[in-house]
Amino acid sequence: MSNDTRAAAACQLPAAAARLETKGIFWLIGAFLVCPCHLPLTLGLVGFVLAGTALGALLQSHPFVAGALMTAVWAAGTWRGFHWLNAARRFANRHR
Repeated sequence: MSNDTRAAAACQLPAAAARLETKGIFWLIGAFLVCPCHLPLTLGLVGFVLAGTALGALLQSHPFVAGALMTAVWAAGTWRGFHWLNAARRFANRHR
């Protein structure tokens, strides 16, 4: 590998780690929006948006199922966000 090729690869590594970190931050922000502690606000907003639809009627008749589903989405989104942040850290440490 020539010196020019190594220099080009070295310049791209921090950008790749930064992209992974940004992806993780966006996943965590998205998970924060559906966090179970915001459940009354989120369910109210979703119920307002879906009012008059079949999905809105389903949400109104099964709020605990909707809450459980939103909790599962929050847990999966939080896990995925931390996964991307850890991947960025490992990538940066491996390519120093």
